[in-house]
Amino acid sequence: MHTVPEILIERAQAEGLGHFFGLPSSGVLLELLEAGRRCGVDFVSSAHESSGAISAAYYGYFKGCAGLAIGIQGPGAGNMASGAVNAQYERKPVVCVCECPAAGDYGNWGQQGDHRAMFKSAVRARWRIDAENTAQAAYEAFRQAGQLRLGPVLLELPRNLGQSEGNATWTPVADVPLTDPDPRALDALVEMVASFRRPVIIAGDDVRRAGLIPQLAAVLVTMDARGVYDETDPRFGCVYIGTQPPHALYRSFLQEADGVLIVGADGRMKEARWDVDVPVAELVVAAEFPALSDAPWLRVDGCLAPSLARLAALDNEKGFPVEQIAELRRGVHSRFVRPAEARLAVNDLIAIAREQLPADGLVFAETGVFQSILEHSWPVRVPDTFFGSTVGRTMGLTIPALLGARLACPQRPMLGFTTDGSALMRLGDLETMARAGAAAPLIVANDGALGTIRAQQRYKGLDDYGLALSMVDFAAVAQAVGLHGVRVDTPEGFAVALREALVAERATVIDARVDPQAYRDSFMATTGIVP
Repeated sequence: MHTVPEILIERAQAEGLGHFFGLPSSGVLLELLEAGRRCGVDFVSSAHESSGAISAAYYGYFKGCAGLAIGIQGPGAGNMASGAVNAQYERKPVVCVCECPAAGDYGNWGQQGDHRAMFKSAVRARWRIDAENTAQAAYEAFRQAGQLRLGPVLLELPRNLGQSEGNATWTPVADVPLTDPDPRALDALVEMVASFRRPVIIAGDDVRRAGLIPQLAAVLVTMDARGVYDETDPRFGCVYIGTQPPHALYRSFLQEADGVLIVGADGRMKEARWDVDVPVAELVVAAEFPALSDAPWLRVDGCLAPSLARLAALDNEKGFPVEQIAELRRGVHSRFVRPAEARLAVNDLIAIAREQLPADGLVFAETGVFQSILEHSWPVRVPDTFFGSTVGRTMGLTIPALLGARLACPQRPMLGFTTDGSALMRLGDLETMARAGAAAPLIVANDGALGTIRAQQRYKGLDDYGLALSMVDFAAVAQAVGLHGVRVDTPEGFAVALREALVAERATVIDARVDPQAYRDSFMATTGIVP
């Protein structure tokens, strides 16, 4: 006999999971915890259901499958839905198991809610378990969360099934294979790209699975594709953000191009509509996926490898000059120069961390002024190592993401960048890191304000109002929950603290007291709002 909770845990174990995350109820989810304990799938109690979903998503990503998060019905489900939203924006796989009322037991009483409506915009599928479909529903949830465009799935678990026998049989479902591109469309695309004399390529994360990037072009990468092209190569241009600011560096490249080839990009990896008037050819892995450029002049769907092999053979006599790529990058260099008057600048944190973290080490970050500088000043050479927030531009992402990644990859070097406003959203997760033994450095750029929005407030000529924060002693908070904590205010102090944190057996929170005015003054230029 296999109970419903046992079948769920057996599926998680078969997928490769050794941990799951979230907050349980007093009923069926406690039975799920017990099934996990017996099978060696350890439960990590999170500070908040949204944190549990994020940690599970990143844990699963690094395990090569979907993660597993749990939450109770009603308010707990609402909290977990916000974590699922984060996973959806960041394209990370997670199965959100949410307790729900027993079949036929819905009514006007406490903790009930329409979970399917709560999760509808975030998840790619919604299932409700019953005794007959237990194994199949669990299998389908993990399968669908882990498909090419990764994301969250909702799996409702009725509260009366804790001791119920479930159907342990399931039928595999074959994934629909990617098709080869249409030969005539590919011929037309090759002819079009061959006509470009100053081509720009925008490479998406699907290229990581497909290989070659055609040469003699300026190469940009989408936010989720850092490292698919060596960013120290002279043909690398910048990260394509797709923002509205008029002076963003990527716009300079597109304005100089006479044609753009977009390869394997997720159509959501931009912050605003495509608004560049230049011929665009786009390779998309599947017809159901949106194009990055909204309406390319020519689009070819299907496996990237045959198309890239054809394009790689093109002999463009000129291409986008390397000297021009370097000149465009030099044109924005002054935006990212370390402010001379600062005692400790975010530029110092990035430069020192990049020097100390191995090229294949993992870095996690989230939104803010910091991210704009990080995206430009942190060259990525190895794919799948840089995990800054993409289109979500999420606050409160780094700490739970770092926790999940560390538990999945306990031996791999990694660190997290956050800011004071974002860290304050997740202070409870520091206790989770201590309890779970997740040892990794967490760097908090602390300027005592919601600096990004405060800079916008000043730029718009509004009064300085409502966005100051207390100067929280994050080092003391870390020590209070059992972690190492250190406060630094010089580059030399930070370098020593980080070197020790990278080899410490407990996580270290480095409270980096950056110069606040220099930090805030950098926002308009680094994001391209002003030249």
